[in-house]
Amino acid sequence: MQTFKKYYLISLVLVLLPLCTLAQQEKIMLRKGNDAYKNSSPFEAANYYKKSLQEKGDYHKANFNLGNAYYKTAELIKTGKLPSPDKSMTPDSAANIIYNQAAEQFEIVAKSISNADTIQKAWHNYGNSKLMQKNYEDAILGYKKSLRLNPNDEDTRYNLAYAQKKLAEQKKNQQNKDNKQNQDQQKDQQQKKDQQENKDKENQQKQEQQPQMSKEQAEKMLNALKNEEKKLQALRKKKGEPGQKVKIEKDW
Repeated sequence: MQTFKKYYLISLVLVLLPLCTLAQQEKIMLRKGNDAYKNSSPFEAANYYKKSLQEKGDYHKANFNLGNAYYKTAELIKTGKLPSPDKSMTPDSAANIIYNQAAEQFEIVAKSISNADTIQKAWHNYGNSKLMQKNYEDAILGYKKSLRLNPNDEDTRYNLAYAQKKLAEQKKNQQNKDNKQNQDQQKDQQQKKDQQENKDKENQQKQEQQPQMSKEQAEKMLNALKNEEKKLQALRKKKGEPGQKVKIEKDW
């Protein structure tokens, strides 16, 4: 009986060991990701964090760390320390896409957990990611949500004030740009109007410069036409042809 129990326990351990190992895979991948991140390899770290999430989709530690890895990768691409993953894109454009991916990971964490301290940090990092994209409105939203959980966080307060200042500058620059475009359009329309008026004026001057037929000249022409008609009538009469009277109308 004791022998049976012994074998039973050994068998149970052998059965459960693979299951325990499988259950820990997300943590193993997380630790590997953390090691890569500490060794200044955020791109490699991101791949480990994604593998961790493949093992356990709701492993929010991996989400949070993946957001950090994306953020650091974008920073290195933006500064030229890492090549852009897409050669057809500028470093800024590629970095903006990855900053957005970082923000998505932080938002997932902030909306999925109950720990207030972690939520506050997630919204702070969300704001930072949006700030780097120059999406100041979303950055402000993230910082405000973070401050609701920790109003005394000076870093978040400073970043919020900075984002608000940059948003005001962005709106002012856009307004100036719109005003300039409107002025340019009005200037262009006025130029076209002036050109058309000058063209019409030139045509009118050309018409006025054309020689006009005087009244005496018109009467002479009319008399000449009448005489020519008389000659034709006389010629027809001489040939025995019926004459037709041509009506000459005046248009003056």
